Amino acid sequence: MSSSFSLETVTSRIVKFTILLILQIPSICCSLFLLYRWITKSFLRRSLHNQTVFVLVIVSLFQTISDLPMTLEYLRKGQASSSTFCLLWNFFGLSNYAMSIWIMTWTCFERHLAIFHDDIFLTFYGKICFHYIPLVLTVIMPWLYYFILIFFYPCKNHFSEITLFCGWCCYAYNDRLIIFNWLTFGVIPTCLIIFLNGLLICRVIIQSRRVRQQMNWYRHRRIIIQLFGFSSLYLLFDTPTVAVGLIQFIHPRFAADFQILYLFYLVYMLPLLVPLICASTFGERWRKPRKQQFYL
Repeated sequence: MSSSFSLETVTSRIVKFTILLILQIPSICCSLFLLYRWITKSFLRRSLHNQTVFVLVIVSLFQTISDLPMTLEYLRKGQASSSTFCLLWNFFGLSNYAMSIWIMTWTCFERHLAIFHDDIFLTFYGKICFHYIPLVLTVIMPWLYYFILIFFYPCKNHFSEITLFCGWCCYAYNDRLIIFNWLTFGVIPTCLIIFLNGLLICRVIIQSRRVRQQMNWYRHRRIIIQLFGFSSLYLLFDTPTVAVGLIQFIHPRFAADFQILYLFYLVYMLPLLVPLICASTFGERWRKPRKQQFYL
């Protein structure tokens, strides 16, 4: 491992460490409570809508107990402990983030199907093709991609133990690969989340004004509110990083120090707050409904 200049100060590390640690404890407790309710309430497990949400909660919990502790350890000590630590830090950090943002992107698309084409989930084939397979792919593909990229890419790592993520793995010297990763796990899913939510708002307004096509909007209101809650969270904490990256194509050093010191840490708000948003939007869903509904 090699050393290089770090922008971090003792004060900045203490402040970020304290904020992240304070949020980590209630986030883990909330995630465990949600999973307990999901396991013990069969009607919650059977709902396809809830399955997608709880996968997002599980990924957020895994990020909170795998990647985040490594970041907290780095902030506490001011440096990484070993090359193995750096490899695992890169792997968990990148794969967890990629999984969560693509699960969120698929959730946005799936809500369109649930609201406007809910009959597609009435068949076994529809459930497999439009729910289970996409959900499994959004979890497995990012994890497998970064596992191969970080542990088997043909290059030699030269980590910097005092910089965030140890200065990244050696594949980062491949500019085309970095652009591909940034587009695939940053720009594209973020733009899709914005587009799909905007489209959903337009479709809801148009459909609600059609007198002849009555829809049970009270039935769909919960998943629409929940979707907007999750989407707002991702857009609030993810869009700044994507926006700065786009500007850096024209001005490479634009907000570079601010990005390293703050924006990369801002992304940790996603796994920390997802369980809290989920719990706040469930409400009466903890009680078994009088009439069992297929999707909701």
